[in-house]
Amino acid sequence: MASINQATNCMTPSQNGAEINKVLQAMLVDITALKTSLNQLRTDYNANATIATDTTATAITLNTTT
Repeated sequence: MASINQATNCMTPSQNGAEINKVLQAMLVDITALKTSLNQLRTDYNANATIATDTTATAITLNTTT
């Protein structure tokens, strides 16, 4: 998978790539924060002693790269 930087650096004219890069980088920050929150929620759920069985949901990993 190509990284955000690699993909946007190949755009012509390069100014457009730089602007799109800023948007994609901001989106990646938000998605990463969401991933952290969801994984913490999963951890908290699994640690709750009153729940009979833990979730079988897998931890979230991102397929995006910087």
